[in-house]
Amino acid sequence: MPRRPVRDFLARDTLLKAEPEETVRDAAIGMAAHHCGSVLIARGDALVGIFTERDLLSRVVAAGRDLDTPLIEVMTANPDTIAADAPIKDAIRQMNECGYRHLPVIENDRVLGILSIRDLPFAEIALMEKELDDRQSLAERIW
Repeated sequence: MPRRPVRDFLARDTLLKAEPEETVRDAAIGMAAHHCGSVLIARGDALVGIFTERDLLSRVVAAGRDLDTPLIEVMTANPDTIAADAPIKDAIRQMNECGYRHLPVIENDRVLGILSIRDLPFAEIALMEKELDDRQSLAERIW
């Protein structure tokens, strides 16, 4: 799997998108219907945020917020992204280091897709096991 780009690992043909003013309820219904764990929040073609299962749990349910809360109030604004032509190893590193389960993939200033933790190739992760463990150990020492 020498230097395969992130775009090769995108599993979905269609993106689940929502406007910032749509509600948490709308996003949850969409995620359930599409069997996915995140919704891209966009104004037109511009990515402004991402709303994930983790956001639903921590920022809505645990915070006692209403399901009719607008996404803009509980989304992760300006999410990190990765270029579609970046090597999959870079995505694995970024997702591991930041604890992401979903990472928007960008090409020519537009969102091409979302890389999910489920999309990552196990063979590549296994080859990177020592590096990932070393990075984790270093991070723990810094903390």
